[in-house]
Amino acid sequence: MPVTRRAARSPNEDDLIERQRRVYRFWAPVYDRLYAGILADAHGKIIKLASAEGGRVLEVGVGTGLLLPKYSRRCHVTGIDISHEMMARAREKVAAHGLDQVDLRVGNAQCLEFPPNSFDVVILPFVLTLLPDPEAALDECLRVMKPEGTMVIAGKISDGAGVVGLAEQLMAPFVEAIGWSATFRSQRLLGWIDAQSCVELIEWLPSAPAGLFKVIKLRKSNRRSPMPRP
Repeated sequence: MPVTRRAARSPNEDDLIERQRRVYRFWAPVYDRLYAGILADAHGKIIKLASAEGGRVLEVGVGTGLLLPKYSRRCHVTGIDISHEMMARAREKVAAHGLDQVDLRVGNAQCLEFPPNSFDVVILPFVLTLLPDPEAALDECLRVMKPEGTMVIAGKISDGAGVVGLAEQLMAPFVEAIGWSATFRSQRLLGWIDAQSCVELIEWLPSAPAGLFKVIKLRKSNRRSPMPRP
């Protein structure tokens, strides 16, 4: 089971992380106004899947905390993010909504500071496609999930086929400037799932606008069934 703690980051990876911090330092003050509406449908699906499980929840890439007031109060949520500016906005929401069940800390998705089997649910909302090494982050999330735990991934994920794929490649520099990725492929995520002996694909849901985003539910299980294809 490939859930061993990851080694230290490379210097090049540190440079990429610092670039992301600069991007989010710029966008933190206006992030909610720009994206709350665009991401509303995906956020609703994430919350439905997470709250159905309950228990201890890790939100990786908590950002400004858009999801935090939406969780069921029976979820104890730990949120991490690499951006201090984003985290400051999230802390404001925690205080404003009296979210005593939420714990926030600055952290790196690719080197989580938690022991194995710590969480019932791990959420990656619109962060996986931005990471220098997405597979390393997935390995870490799998490591800290309890047996039979749930992972929920949301993001701009497609197969890159046809005109849509070409448009994504052309848009990539502009999309990356606002902290997103236009070229993360579904085949990459499916390849990681295939390589695991304990990961089961449960749902692969399209999300508005026009199915542009995907919300994906995985389970950490030793009773893996044949994987349905999206």
